[in-house]
Amino acid sequence: MQVIVCTKFIHKKTVERSFFNQYLLELFVMKKLLIVVFVLIALTAVVSLVLPSEQNISQSVVVDCPIEAPTRLVSDPAKWSAWWPGQQLNDSVCSSGQTLFQVQKILLNGFQAQTSRGSLQGFVDFNFFMAANGGTQFNINGIYRFSSNPFTKALQYISMMDTKKTIRNFMQQVEANFSNVEKVYGFNIERKQLVHTTYISLKHPFDHLPSVVEIDSLVKELKQYIATEQGREMDAPIMNVYPGESKAFEAMVAIATDRELPSTNRFLLKNMVRNGYVMVAEVKGGPQVIDSCKKELENYVQDYRKSSPAIPFQQMISDRVKEKDSTRWITRLFYPVRN
Repeated sequence: MQVIVCTKFIHKKTVERSFFNQYLLELFVMKKLLIVVFVLIALTAVVSLVLPSEQNISQSVVVDCPIEAPTRLVSDPAKWSAWWPGQQLNDSVCSSGQTLFQVQKILLNGFQAQTSRGSLQGFVDFNFFMAANGGTQFNINGIYRFSSNPFTKALQYISMMDTKKTIRNFMQQVEANFSNVEKVYGFNIERKQLVHTTYISLKHPFDHLPSVVEIDSLVKELKQYIATEQGREMDAPIMNVYPGESKAFEAMVAIATDRELPSTNRFLLKNMVRNGYVMVAEVKGGPQVIDSCKKELENYVQDYRKSSPAIPFQQMISDRVKEKDSTRWITRLFYPVRN
């Protein structure tokens, strides 16, 4: 009986000691947590006092691009996909990285927008002007105001560091996009020298816009004349349709030959400027794509202030009569320039 009582007593002491140790452990953990919470609160308070209430971001890049090009692209939201460094979510909201841009006003030389990234809100002014070297300088200036709540302010400051990277990447991409001729003009435009300078040509008036079959008929007439004169065709035929004098339209077609062929009442020898320069773009598509490329070639020549000694023309790489699907046509457009 005495042994049993002693055992119970020892067990009771052991249990009490275990509860006491557990209590001490929980007290220690709670103390540690309180210290961590206190440190976090203190750090947040210090950060809140040290950090400014607002911060500015400014970035600039200079691009070898005439100012007329960004003026066209930036002033028209429908053309933003050509240069915007990110996604267009709708007509007035775009994104770049994790930052949203709510466009408020589009100017002739830029735009103004509210930005947001998490709880961080800001205002940016994007603008451009002609640089000293004849190119274009792009600038972005942002103002970001922080919350008075210290916890929110700390989170906003973290977002601010990411926003700085986004703005820097934004401007680097703006520089890359406006340095890319294909992005700016929609087509790959190159300056080349003429390969062939001797052509035999003919003109024909129309009271309507000539059809593919009618143009092909003129080309076949030229080919027959070249064969009759024992000449050799050197390249695919070229053409141009423009407003006529006696009729609504006049079509000119020509084919490069290996030598000068004699002119007649119907056929005319044409000599291009030897080693002359042309701006060239090759496209795949029908009349709408060709007209769009023609317009962009004109924009390019005007933007870079190039003078032209002759009218533009297009080279029909595809046989348009045989290729019924106009979306498969290959056409090379030429714009003669002096410089």
